[in-house]
Amino acid sequence: MEPHDALEELKTILVTRLKFKSAQAAELTMETTLPKGIEGSLGFDSLDFIELSLALEDRFGIVIDDPVDLTPHFQSLDSLSRFICAKTHGG
Repeated sequence: MEPHDALEELKTILVTRLKFKSAQAAELTMETTLPKGIEGSLGFDSLDFIELSLALEDRFGIVIDDPVDLTPHFQSLDSLSRFICAKTHGG
């Protein structure tokens, strides 16, 4: 899987699991940031990140370890797409 493919899957997850509107998800790019407190970001809070993590585990069959600091991976759709690609390629 390539990062662009992961981005498209993330958009689907945002619509189905986090109740984004399809039109809103379609406008998202790799540069879109996630955490609240960043201007122009999606404004995710801790509950959004938990739901997203569960959705990633379900969709991609990856394990997201709680002790691991995932903050860098959940900064933007780009970093999250690359994280997914690394996890689904076993690396």
